[in-house]
Amino acid sequence: MAPFVGVDWASRGWLAVAIEGGEWTARMHPSIHSVWFDHRDAESVLVDIPIGLPETERRECDRGAKEFLGADRARSVFWTPCRDAVERDTYAAAKRANREALGDGLSTQAWGLVPRIREVDRFLRDADDARGVVAESHPEVCFASFAAGSLPSKHEDGGLDARRETLEAKDASAAGVYDRFVEEHIEGQPSWARRIGKSNRDDLLDAMALALTAKAGAGGFERTLDLASDGAASVPRDSEGLPMQIVYAEPEPDLRGRRK
Repeated sequence: MAPFVGVDWASRGWLAVAIEGGEWTARMHPSIHSVWFDHRDAESVLVDIPIGLPETERRECDRGAKEFLGADRARSVFWTPCRDAVERDTYAAAKRANREALGDGLSTQAWGLVPRIREVDRFLRDADDARGVVAESHPEVCFASFAAGSLPSKHEDGGLDARRETLEAKDASAAGVYDRFVEEHIEGQPSWARRIGKSNRDDLLDAMALALTAKAGAGGFERTLDLASDGAASVPRDSEGLPMQIVYAEPEPDLRGRRK
């Protein structure tokens, strides 16, 4: 059985969580190419990084994700910078390019991820075989869909527990996985040997949510968070032919109305 993979940037590298035949594994990678080398046989690889860069206007899928999450959690989705800004070397130049192209500045959060955005963009432009497997998703959207409503911030008391419980309620195979990952990769390792840092517990849960979304959406992600165009046939693409969409599994019934 081909694995389902969720990938999140975890300060030191790419954290990939895979589900294969009910078994969960976690591993850090130095590059997105390394992730692909290990998981080119995957059914799907969902990455928490923008894929498909705008040229002259904001991405509708970003707007849709914000509306899907509601006012309380919309801030967790940042506006994707334009392609020109992603190619700039300084924050000042990138912010200026983004304002000229999209009529808006560039958040420091978005600028901090520009090297990762650039890395994934160049990887997908170079690896044609990855385009049908690697897709963009967003952990907060995944959790909201699984929980039938937005969860408290992962930085608040109980936020991580709520996310762990949501994953375990969604899929029985997730029971105890997060605690095992923490013990094997963080608590059970000397500080010099750790690959997953103590501050990256939330990234573990995010990557798990992406992997579980890949599994739940097996058979195709015809649903995208794009309020302007719903359906694979109408997904907008950027100048390099990459789709501008955020994929997720079918939402719970009382969340479906938010997409209209």
